[in-house]
Amino acid sequence: MKILVFIKQVADSEARIIISADHKSLEIENKYTLNFFDEFAVEEAIRIKEKFKDSQITVCTFGAKRSIEALRTTIAMGADRAFLIDNTQYPSENPMVVATILARFAQQEGFDIILCGRQAMDDENAQLGSMIAELLSIPHISAIMKLEIIGDKKVRVENEIEGGRATIEVTLPALFTTQKGLNEPRVPLITGVMKAMKATIPVIDPLTLGLTKEELDSYAAMMHLFSYEPPPSRPPVKIIEGETPEEKVNKLIKILKEDAKVL
Repeated sequence: MKILVFIKQVADSEARIIISADHKSLEIENKYTLNFFDEFAVEEAIRIKEKFKDSQITVCTFGAKRSIEALRTTIAMGADRAFLIDNTQYPSENPMVVATILARFAQQEGFDIILCGRQAMDDENAQLGSMIAELLSIPHISAIMKLEIIGDKKVRVENEIEGGRATIEVTLPALFTTQKGLNEPRVPLITGVMKAMKATIPVIDPLTLGLTKEELDSYAAMMHLFSYEPPPSRPPVKIIEGETPEEKVNKLIKILKEDAKVL
């Protein structure tokens, strides 16, 4: 079974991020990591391979040269191969551009299952998985909580819906996005880390995937970034004084009615 995992390297949650004076770009501290939700995709791929020994796990990302470190993390966990599609000439975060490039890679590489995280922790757009599936004309189930291969070409998955869970059977090839609760990502062993350090990770120019510059430029023109804005500042904490709990509750109710106007 050929398992393809798409990942993204994102800024670490503790990295310092500053919005430029013109609000058009970000200055990000040099702290990057494998996207949180992508860890579940890599772990699930490894678990499938542990059950089906003839499986092969290929991991790919479209990103900057530094993304090789995130790819090495997946190899340390247990992936077999990794590829970086270099975004130096096309640094666009436009999901249509990224989805088109990754879908073309998937067509050339071949696959039975595609796994990727539910969303990236930096842009939070949660669009890429469904876009890739549409471009490949394959079924897509998002935010799965359980995956079970029940036949040669059939998979049963569960995902959360309002008020419960849905169980869905899908014929392969198919794409699934993963979220917390699907599994517990493993910590790489030292042997895996050593393997990852020695691994050769090919760097691919997106134009070698059968795409043209004009085609990518046309997709990039579909979306324009106007500005980055910081989140609104939180109001200061207000401590409610009182001699007794009852007095504090009465003051709180008064504030909710008269100041917050939520009652």
